[in-house]
Amino acid sequence: MRLKGLIYLIFNGMKITWYGQSCFKLQNNQEIVIIDPRGPKKVGLKGPSLKATIFILTDPDDKKVLEIKDGMIINSPGEYEVKGIMVYGIDCSRKNKNLIIYQVEIDKIKYGFLGEINTQLKSEELEHLDGIDVLFVPVGGKDALNADKAVEIINSVEPKIVIPCCYKSASWQTKIKTNIGTLDEFLKEMGVKKVEKLEKLLLNKKDLPTEETKVIILEPKI
Repeated sequence: MRLKGLIYLIFNGMKITWYGQSCFKLQNNQEIVIIDPRGPKKVGLKGPSLKATIFILTDPDDKKVLEIKDGMIINSPGEYEVKGIMVYGIDCSRKNKNLIIYQVEIDKIKYGFLGEINTQLKSEELEHLDGIDVLFVPVGGKDALNADKAVEIINSVEPKIVIPCCYKSASWQTKIKTNIGTLDEFLKEMGVKKVEKLEKLLLNKKDLPTEETKVIILEPKI
């Protein structure tokens, strides 16, 4: 147990944790970025502690219900720099949903966050994701992308790593309040037959795949 703690202490890169739906926490040795902290609460999950350097909201209306005392909230399109973290947001709203997608650059790694997007991206929106290393994409359908539409976006963006979200996991399916699909169809569409599930992803720039896109499955923290 002490050895595990020591590994986390000396790890110099990014720790990525999933809290269900489109909610993720990115943490290095200096800063914390939390994406869509209200997402889990919408479906009956607890979500992360609201302590971070930056809170990024793909649904701009979520700011109205968040009680955040410390940290910068980004919930509108534009370009931002906070403590060396670059954030680029673009409006991807549709008739039935307000949405902002983001490119976030930390420690020379570019992350793409699609929130709970439920339609294909336009060409100019895909251009906004050019050069993304890690793409967080919904795959469970209902109010977000289903598996085949998610794969279309992945094939267009060509990220080095894909982390699926917004699907029903066996570890918390009894808690969730919305009827969304499981991961199976997405893995089939991606041609992935065997996966390793991680509690959190530890990532350095040098760890990024150089050839085919790698699918990484995170266990939701509940």
